[in-house]
Order: sequence, then C-alpha cells, then structure tokens
Amino acid sequence: MLGDSPAGWGVYLVATHHYTGDEWEQYCLLLARRHYGADQVQEVPARHGGDLGIEAFTFNGRAFQCYAPVEPLSTAERYEKQRDKLSTDLRKLTTKQKELQKLLGDVKIRHYIFLVPIFDSAHLVQHASIKAEEIRSSSLPFVTEDFKITVATDGIYATERGEVLERLASLVDVIPTPPGDISSWIEGNSQLTETALGKLAKLRLPSSSQRSYLEQLVVQFLDSENALMRLREKYPDQWEAATGAKVRKERKLVLEYPPGSTNSAADLTSIVKSLKEDFAHQVPALDETFIDAMSWGSIADWLMRCPLDFETEDAS
Repeated sequence: MLGDSPAGWGVYLVATHHYTGDEWEQYCLLLARRHYGADQVQEVPARHGGDLGIEAFTFNGRAFQCYAPVEPLSTAERYEKQRDKLSTDLRKLTTKQKELQKLLGDVKIRHYIFLVPIFDSAHLVQHASIKAEEIRSSSLPFVTEDFKITVATDGIYATERGEVLERLASLVDVIPTPPGDISSWIEGNSQLTETALGKLAKLRLPSSSQRSYLEQLVVQFLDSENALMRLREKYPDQWEAATGAKVRKERKLVLEYPPGSTNSAADLTSIVKSLKEDFAHQVPALDETFIDAMSWGSIADWLMRCPLDFETEDAS
C-alpha cells in the first residue's frame, strides 16, 4: 500500500522552485485525493474553527499534515523547523481532543502522515517515533493502539505525482485584467495604440472592427504582462527563459515575416501559432493558457512598438 511505503527517496518538483505553505498543502491534498479517492479525503480548513493539527483525514484512519518551510535552509535548519512543526501539531491532538472528537466522529486515526518537500534528516524519523509513542500512551479516544507517524515527501505517492505532473500545472494563473484597467491603459498610451491602429488598417479587417480587434490585443498584452510579472516574482528562471524566447523571436521577425508577406488577420494567427510552438519548445514549464496569452500579448507589443508591420496588398 502506497500510504505505508518507504519515503524520502527523492523530491520531484522542489528542483524547480520552493513552495509556499499554501502551494504545498494544495499539492499534497491533490495527491491524497487521487490516491485514496476524492470522496474518501476530508479536508479540514483552519480558517474557521482553528487549526486542529491536521489538514485532512481519510475515513479509513489516515491524517495528513503538510509543511513547507521557507527555503533555502541547511539540513540542520530544515530539521529543526520540521521537528518543531511536527511537535506543535501533534500536541494539538491532546490539547484540542474535544474538537477533534467532534470532527472525526467514529473515525480513529491509525496513521499520521507528515508531508514535506525535502526530507534529509534521520533525526526527524527518530523524533517522529518518539512522538508516536507519546500519542499511543495518551489513550486518546480517536487514536488507535497501533498509531504511527510517517515522515514523507511526495515520493510516497509516486504514481499520483506522475499523473499530476503529466497535466502540467500552471506556474502562475493568467488573471483577466479588469475592464477599467484596460480602458485606462489605452487612454494613457494613446501613441502606442494609434501606432497599432495604423498597422491594423493595412490588414483586411473591416474598419468598424479594427478598434475592437486592437482592444482585444491590448487585453492579451496586459494579461500576459501581469502574468509575466508574477512569474518573475515566483520563478525568475522561468521568467528569464520566457522573455528570452520572446526576444529571440522578435529579432527574427523581419526575416521570417518581412513587410508585405503579412497582410491579413489570418497571417497574425499564423505568427501566433509559430510563437506558441517556440514557447512550448523553449520553455516547457509554461502551460497552454500562459503560452496563448503571451503569444497574443507579444503580437500586441510588436504592433504598438515597431518590430511588426505590414504593407497593403497593392504596395509597390
């Protein structure tokens, strides 16, 4: 059974970034739901009712606590923080036993799983063994006589981890820009938008739709710029790779799409398709939604500045 298998043999995602506490908790609960069944895992929100020392439990007797200290840390520092967190949360099984009894009902906890991103100290296992004995000796009504604690990374759910990672998770969400911000940006950047409108007038677009087309491009531009800003804050290496891919494409625009070779909205769509392929190949950590926004946002950027331009069909 995976929930009882040895742990600590590797960390899959930590190599790419450090988790926040909320990110790690949601990731761990996703793994647990996939392994035990979504209808068998009960999350325990701490916001209303207080932290009871567990973040979820299964109806067959497993409890989960997920903890990701702020990295980077030395092995000794990490051990101390993990040890203290484990001690603090296990103490709540005793100090808040009335609340836990109401929460668990007829469920008895047999296996307490302490999930951490990095696990590199045998002392933590020793500490967990001592604490498990203390809990068994406490004769808590919702804990079994063979209660045990496992310290583990996400490697304990290796199959589920692979399934989750095959469905590439968003490094950052592309959050829609509020309409008011879009209007304000257009008004405050009239020169850029007029430049883009002048270029769009050369395409085979009805004059009545050119303005709305530009507005949608600005939406993509602002969405992608905001997403890139969050990417830079959380994953600077991925931001550098993404912006680098965009710069490399921009430098070849005139060679790949010389003026006169593009004179319709369909041509823009073709450039976007090429951009998506480039981004997906050069920055594989980016998800499809991010790549789509960044590709169209790049088109808007290039239209408002000058890397991308068109000529009318009858240009000599």
